[in-house]
Amino acid sequence: MHDDDLTPEERAAFVALPRERDPGEMLEERTVRALRARGLIGRPERHGIVLSPAWLTAVAAALVAVFTFGFALGQWLEVRETSKTLVELRRQDAAQAAAVVQQTGSAYLAALSALTQASRSSNARDVAQGREVASTILHAAANEMVRLSPEDPLTLQILRGLERAAGRDSVTRRTDATRQVAWF
Repeated sequence: MHDDDLTPEERAAFVALPRERDPGEMLEERTVRALRARGLIGRPERHGIVLSPAWLTAVAAALVAVFTFGFALGQWLEVRETSKTLVELRRQDAAQAAAVVQQTGSAYLAALSALTQASRSSNARDVAQGREVASTILHAAANEMVRLSPEDPLTLQILRGLERAAGRDSVTRRTDATRQVAWF
């Protein structure tokens, strides 16, 4: 059939037809569904990872394991760093304590030297009181040295000597009614 075979009414109706027609949004989906139903086309291939429940469980378990490992590693590193810090603080505390012991020991010796100088010209009772205080401090220091180093023979001998001296002096101290006690 050619344009020449048409009557003028047919030709006018043909020209009046729209040149394009919108098939609708669902035409492609309806067509694909119909072709699939007839077995002419298959299911589309999925590109990417297929996430089955087992896969999701494995991924969640791996994430929990990585998180737990990271947490444990962080705790271990923190404990190790804290231990190093505590060792350093103890080392510093021991160094500071040694410096204080040296300073205090020097002050003790200076005070004993001053007591020796003053014993020539001072009241005998004051000198005896100073000697008793010095002996008590020396005895306490020897006790602390035994706690610090229990196997040190020199410290043990000093402590035994002080205890023997205290035993001999205890008779004379009991008879001395005017004795003064220094509490510290």
